[in-house]
Amino acid sequence: MKINFFEEYPTQENMTKLDLVDWPATILVAAPSLTEFESIQLTYTQKYPHIIFGWWPTVAGSYWVSGFTNPSDLDRLFGEITSKKQPHELPILMDLELPLKKSLYIRNFFNIRKNKNKIAEFFNQAPNYNLKIYTAEYSTLNNLFLKLWHFFGISPSFSFQHTKLVMCYSSMAVQPFEKSILLKVKRFEKNFAQSNQSRVGFGLGTIATGVLGNEPILSPEDLSKDLRWAKESNVEEVFIFRLGGLNESYIGAIKENINNIDNISNFS
Repeated sequence: MKINFFEEYPTQENMTKLDLVDWPATILVAAPSLTEFESIQLTYTQKYPHIIFGWWPTVAGSYWVSGFTNPSDLDRLFGEITSKKQPHELPILMDLELPLKKSLYIRNFFNIRKNKNKIAEFFNQAPNYNLKIYTAEYSTLNNLFLKLWHFFGISPSFSFQHTKLVMCYSSMAVQPFEKSILLKVKRFEKNFAQSNQSRVGFGLGTIATGVLGNEPILSPEDLSKDLRWAKESNVEEVFIFRLGGLNESYIGAIKENINNIDNISNFS
């Protein structure tokens, strides 16, 4: 199982946390444009040759991608991503979540079908541009919710060549009833991953706040538990949210699991 990271804020301070990552990993870096991502990639690739850098595009207006995104924003996004064929396989994260701006729910409700078609067309074209697609998706309790996410354009079917990264953020379960729901979610997602070998990975965390600004922080001990659970679920990859929160305590939690994790190689 490969241990990777999301980074929503690729500042120098956050990116230098890669000094702590002495194993081959993929870092999905948020940036509003391909040009900005390529600048970040160029800055850090030589220093960290064992790291694969992927682009996590953020979208004007909705921030994330869904059936509620403005159609013109999707056109710009997909046009930019497919503006050229990549010389080497480039990981792309499609962060499929409902928009931050609630007004988009009303504005684009009748664009859901059109937007889903745009997303599907991009997924079909991606291999032609040497793109490896990951999708960040909500975790869920059952197949009914999966169908709802599919309707809203935030959970594409496995007919497309992509890897689902189900966001199983244990830190978000604070209240007792939330912890109870989390156990049911983990049970469902474990079975879902085992039933779809090599097509599902997990997002774990959070070990630093994100765009919401108030995400609870996962303890190193709980991160270690989640890594063991992911391994038991037979996923090939996990992505920890996010790189900027990494410290020696979290590294210790990761290294505790090294004997149970494949593809870890010390570069120090």
